[in-house]
Amino acid sequence: MPTSPAPTRPVSPTSTTLPPVRRRPGALLPAAVAVLLAVACVTLGPPGAVAEARRTVTALAEALTAPWPGAVQRAQVEAAANVLLFVPVGALAAVLVRRRSPVLPVALGAGLSVLVELVQTTLPGRVPDLADVAANTAGTVVGVALAAGCRSALRRARRGRRAGLVAVPLLLAALAGCADVVPAGAEGAPLATAPSAGTPSAGTPERRELTAEDGWLPDGEVLSPFDDVPALTRLDAALRTAVQDAYRAATDDGVRFHVTTGWRSAAYQQSLFDAAVREHGSPAAARVHVLPADESAHVTGDAVDIGPTDAMYWLSRHGAQFGLCQTYGNELWHYELTVERGGECPAPVADPSAG
Repeated sequence: MPTSPAPTRPVSPTSTTLPPVRRRPGALLPAAVAVLLAVACVTLGPPGAVAEARRTVTALAEALTAPWPGAVQRAQVEAAANVLLFVPVGALAAVLVRRRSPVLPVALGAGLSVLVELVQTTLPGRVPDLADVAANTAGTVVGVALAAGCRSALRRARRGRRAGLVAVPLLLAALAGCADVVPAGAEGAPLATAPSAGTPSAGTPERRELTAEDGWLPDGEVLSPFDDVPALTRLDAALRTAVQDAYRAATDDGVRFHVTTGWRSAAYQQSLFDAAVREHGSPAAARVHVLPADESAHVTGDAVDIGPTDAMYWLSRHGAQFGLCQTYGNELWHYELTVERGGECPAPVADPSAG
């Protein structure tokens, strides 16, 4: 009796399984190295390198907060920079951990921040701050969320593009930490700048007409207190001597600081004030950030602005030894010779408009 062949089970095209996609963790190695180098550069590097790296990250934070003029103070910009620094850390941790739960990636970012602050306690001139840990952790959370969003989008993308789409954004975000970018003003300088060509202010020169004779510096340029330029030579002699002595003492402590601006001509100062009026909407709002020429201590040669951040903190602790005191609460960089050497600095007023 002939036997019929065993029936074969039809195969549905939809039930065909595809070979698993091979993960290539090596594709993320350059991003991991770039992220860790960026964090180390900004937080633990030599004072000069740290100043430049922080300047870059702060400039990027200023650019991100630019849509809200008048609402963001310098301290808030620095906090935003600390958040921004750890966004790629969170994104990278989320991708490498490969778990749905965000708890471990966030914990890794927070742990890295705590480790950085602990190491900073051993470095001269560094000021650990728990607020930095909070900001770094917030940045980690943002990075984890961005990674989750990218992961969801990548599931809908073709497999061949998966590794590239993950690695490229991480690389770009990481390289932002140490990129050779100069901000619209040196770190520690006021946010207001002279008007640019094409937007002249009535009665004041355009930016292209400002020169070193006005005390003006090109964007990103800073000075040693010993430089022979009008921004320094036209300072009050006692103030310049005090700044030079503080510079020597800070250098001995391993802290590098520079002068971002000193004496300014009346035309230069007025152009800054006019630009602030346009930015903030009124003279009253502008005065919170910069004073008009007839009220500014920069015009009389009685004020200097100091950078980078490490130098500001150092001077806030030791400036009174040289008679140098922070004048305004919202300007960590602005110092004047207001007491005798070794005296006690008065509490700074809230902002220039309250002076």
